[in-house]
Amino acid sequence: MTAGVAASQRRDHGAPGKVIRWIRRRRPFLTAIFVAAVLVLAWFGPAMPSDLIHPRLDPAFLLPWVLMIAGVGIRVWGSGNLRKNQEITSTGIYRMVRHPLYSGSLAMFLALFITVGDPLLGAVLFTAMVVLVYYPTMLDEEAYLQNKFPHQTAAYARLPRLIPSLRRLPEALRTDRFTLQAAYGNLGLRSVGFLVALPSLLELLRWLKGSR
Repeated sequence: MTAGVAASQRRDHGAPGKVIRWIRRRRPFLTAIFVAAVLVLAWFGPAMPSDLIHPRLDPAFLLPWVLMIAGVGIRVWGSGNLRKNQEITSTGIYRMVRHPLYSGSLAMFLALFITVGDPLLGAVLFTAMVVLVYYPTMLDEEAYLQNKFPHQTAAYARLPRLIPSLRRLPEALRTDRFTLQAAYGNLGLRSVGFLVALPSLLELLRWLKGSR
C-alpha cells in the first residue's frame, strides 16, 4: 500500500474525518449562520454600530479599516496567484501563509463582528466561527492537498496557517505571479466591494436603531 493511498484511507474513515468534511462542504452556510447571529444580537443589543464613514483618530475607526484593507489586499493578492487544482500554489503571498484567502476573509469578518454591535461579544462569536468552521476546513483542505500533491507539501507545511509571516515578504514579492485574470477568476476582486458594503451597512443599522 502506498503512502498516498494510506493517507487517503485515513482521511476517508472515522467519525472526526466525516465531521470535518461535512463542515468544509457547508462552510458558506455555517459562516452565514454566525454572521446572521452577530447581526441579530447587534440589532437587539444596546450598543450602536460603529461609524466607519466619518474619519477620526480613534481605534474604533482605525482598527476596522486596517482589518478591511488588509483583508481585501490579502484576498486579492492570493487569488491573483492561485492556480486551483493545478498545484500547491507557492508564489506571492503563498510564500508567507498557507491559506491567504481565508486570512483575508477572516480579517474582513473580524472587522464586521467588532463593529456591528458589542465588540467583545463580536470577538467571541468570531473566535467560535474560526474554531468551529474555519479551522476544520483548513485541516481538510490540507489533507486533500497532501493526497493530491504529496511531493509539494514539505515547504507548504512549514508556513503559518493564517497569519502571514512578514519576514518572508521579500521572497513573496520576488516570486509573485499575480494576474488580474486569475484574481477575477478566483473571485478575489469582488472582495473590494466590502470596503463600501460594511460602512454602508453599519450606517444603515445606525439609522434604523436610532429611529426605533
